[in-house]
Amino acid sequence: MTKMNPEEIFKAALAENRKHLSLLEAFEVIESYGLPLARYIYIKEGDEIKDIRDLSFPVVLKADSPDIVHKTELGAVKANIRSLDELKTAISQMRQKILEKNPAVKIRGYIVQEQVSNAHEVIIGGLNDEQFGPVVAFGLGGIFVEILKDVVFDIAPITIAQAQELILKIKGYQILEGYRGLPKANIKLLAEVLSKASQMFAENAKYIKEMDLNPTFVSSEWVKIADARFALK
Repeated sequence: MTKMNPEEIFKAALAENRKHLSLLEAFEVIESYGLPLARYIYIKEGDEIKDIRDLSFPVVLKADSPDIVHKTELGAVKANIRSLDELKTAISQMRQKILEKNPAVKIRGYIVQEQVSNAHEVIIGGLNDEQFGPVVAFGLGGIFVEILKDVVFDIAPITIAQAQELILKIKGYQILEGYRGLPKANIKLLAEVLSKASQMFAENAKYIKEMDLNPTFVSSEWVKIADARFALK
């Protein structure tokens, strides 16, 4: 099957009066811009999984549905899956749990993704501001964004140099220099990803209300986007 380009993906979703892209659609938009995703494979609903190809255990399982916005609430994400049998069981249990909680959910398939570790967790986001238009956001992930609200903003798109400046502005920047055994974050590479993500958001701002690339992981050698949400206008 030929993959659609980002504009086609957004238009198709809006034509169905949807408020969000599915996870696979979000990943396809991200990949089309050359942004780094944590490695994954896709299993269509109803297909049997026989192997995980170039992935290795443990893996993370996520349900793919345009009807699921917050996966944790519906039991649509499970980490630390350590074998093929465990993965098959997890898919079956996840399907059952989701449909018990909301029978109207249309499950398209499942994302099986590498489980990222030993890296800093950050958030790259975007929102359409009534006054400023497309705005890119950056912050530390986990409790830092939930409790400390350590997030900074700039008008999108931003250059790599502007992205580096934005990263330096967060209160917890020192954490990215190395914290509790975590490696020093590759700020140059992170700035490149942040700049490219801001470009992606700005170019598709007429379709997107909010963008959330969360979590995004960064180590001394790589950046990997592990999850994504696009809320549509």
